[in-house]
Amino acid sequence: MAAKLEVVEWNLSGLKGATEAKIGRGLDAARLVLQNIAREMAGTPAQRVRHSRKRTTSRGAKGSQYTTFIGSKPGESPQRRTGIGQKSIVSSRDGLEARVGYSRNAIYMMFHELGIRYKSGLQRRPTLVPAVGNNQAKLYATARRAMQ
Repeated sequence: MAAKLEVVEWNLSGLKGATEAKIGRGLDAARLVLQNIAREMAGTPAQRVRHSRKRTTSRGAKGSQYTTFIGSKPGESPQRRTGIGQKSIVSSRDGLEARVGYSRNAIYMMFHELGIRYKSGLQRRPTLVPAVGNNQAKLYATARRAMQ
């Protein structure tokens, strides 16, 4: 009885490259889904209320109109007035790290995320943290599907 021993050579650099490519596809898919979810959360329009001036002021003549907004409540995502905050939710990937956050144009969105101190206390209007927390299973499934 004879036995034959085969020597298998591993292509570690090729294996590492293929693995990183698959993980990268999964990260890209998950970050884009998260970015879309966060933009959808920040895309709820603020309620506009039209008023007419009762007297002449430095801002306009009597009878001219102006608008006030009824915004979000603490704990809700900031509501859209101009759309700058919604458009400023950006994502990027560098190697095996993915990031979803705010651009410099709308730094105020980060303040809403972390909380703004008012006389009545700290008021947070987070967007990204609930987007991740409420959709972990969806993000995992998306990344897993993209990696296969």
